[in-house]
Amino acid sequence: MEPLFSEKQLQDMSKENIITLIQAMQVHQKKQETEIQLLKEKTKELEFMNALLSDRLALAQRKQFGSSSEKYAEGYEQMDLFNEAEQEADPNAAEPEMEEIHPKSYKRKKPTGKKEEDLSAFETTEVIKHKLEGNDRFCPECGTKYKVVTTETVKYLKFIPARFEVVEETTYVYACPKCGMMKRPQKDPSLLKGSVATPSLVAGIMNAKYVNGMPLARQEREFARYNLNLSTKTMANWIILCAKRYLQPIYDLMREEFLRSRYIHCDETRLQVIDEPEQKGTTQNWMWVYLTDEYSGSPRMVLFQYERTRGGYHPVEFLGDEFRGYLTCDGYQAYHGLPEQITVTGCMAHARRRFDEALTPLKKGFTKEQLKETTAYQAMARIGMLYKIEELIRNQSPEERYAERQKQSKPLLEAFFGWLHTLEGSVNRSSKIGEAVLYALNQEKYLKAYLEDGHLSIDNSAAERAVKNFAIGRRNWLFSKSIKGAEASATVYSITETALLNGLKPYDYVAYILERMKDLGPFPSKEDLQQLLPWSESIPESCRTNRPGAST
Repeated sequence: MEPLFSEKQLQDMSKENIITLIQAMQVHQKKQETEIQLLKEKTKELEFMNALLSDRLALAQRKQFGSSSEKYAEGYEQMDLFNEAEQEADPNAAEPEMEEIHPKSYKRKKPTGKKEEDLSAFETTEVIKHKLEGNDRFCPECGTKYKVVTTETVKYLKFIPARFEVVEETTYVYACPKCGMMKRPQKDPSLLKGSVATPSLVAGIMNAKYVNGMPLARQEREFARYNLNLSTKTMANWIILCAKRYLQPIYDLMREEFLRSRYIHCDETRLQVIDEPEQKGTTQNWMWVYLTDEYSGSPRMVLFQYERTRGGYHPVEFLGDEFRGYLTCDGYQAYHGLPEQITVTGCMAHARRRFDEALTPLKKGFTKEQLKETTAYQAMARIGMLYKIEELIRNQSPEERYAERQKQSKPLLEAFFGWLHTLEGSVNRSSKIGEAVLYALNQEKYLKAYLEDGHLSIDNSAAERAVKNFAIGRRNWLFSKSIKGAEASATVYSITETALLNGLKPYDYVAYILERMKDLGPFPSKEDLQQLLPWSESIPESCRTNRPGAST
């Protein structure tokens, strides 16, 4: 290879030109080292993917052509989980000596009074007293009567399974013997005309399905064990009717309050609706979720909205012309076409997740020290510093958070993206690290936006937590049968998840709403509805939980 400069050219160079040449060579060397490091990481990633695909191929071949035995390796068979005790038991085995028994891990001792605190929320319904009676009250040695010196009290907790009670309502009709005029006493309206449903029963069904993820078919089987024949279809009808008649007005009022907030989050998750017209049964529909978080400065709430597609026009329609402020979301392109009055901020958790995915294949082939030299590890470390700052300023005011972010987070974030830009020309776009770097650079504008206001969050994790209950329930009931069912689910999830965010017990709160709404009649006033909102101070104490963390 011919040299770039001859010996004579080098000798004739000025000092300034030599310095410039050395600097250019250093930059080139740094770039070459970066490219070599990235190639090493790409090689390890390909090795990992090759091993993963080989394992999947071997497993598929074993399933198709292999023996039906559950043997995974020579001398090892999968244990029957239902027969483990019988298989492993050895009647002739000697009991271990006491000194041979070692605890597996340290178990923290409960603080004094912890049991009393745990049981303090429950009513004591049974008191058992153990006293000496008759001749047992006298000392057998000297015949003197015993004297009580102290008492020992131990508390236990009983569980009473679901119990159904019938309420019989009889209305007497009166008539005047002289003129025949008749009079009937006024009675409270029923929840659903001609139905045995009550607020407590419907609230229990909603709580089981939407809070605890129990499908209606499973509830039907559970009710049957208690001699109650209540079909899935009947329960579904109750949910749809009560959601539309009683919960929807609360939802609409919550949305009005939501649109007045200046700081919101948005996300979307899949949902399959079977009876959507003109679509295949396997087509995916979408549940959109909108919420305010702990920094928003407005009431905490979650609003679910069922939509047929994932089109970007859905959030435009939902937010309308009323919302003006910041919307925090992931990198989905549809959010970037929102009106000018909406400022989109990004999700650092999504960027971090991509670097974590790039790091995973490298963990098998690199030592800990080598791992720390990888691009993915360095990116994770830099992002981790940003999150550490957020943790430290979490309980501060928005103004204080803004000041600290400008002082601490902004220089780190600028340095992080400056470093990513130096990698842009070197990374392989088809590699995991290439995807991570390019995703972060494409989202740079949105990932930096949280620095603008102390009310903003660094990521969209609040929205992801909000859809967690929905995702767990979806794994159990898999799909919605009808559009009305999907819309009712959106309404009920909005009510129950918002109740949790506001420290309420979902079952008690929904039962309270249904009871009050049926009494308010078909056209309740806005003032009456405001008293029923999850954050209203008028909600009774019986609906509130006093257990920290129980509502999240």
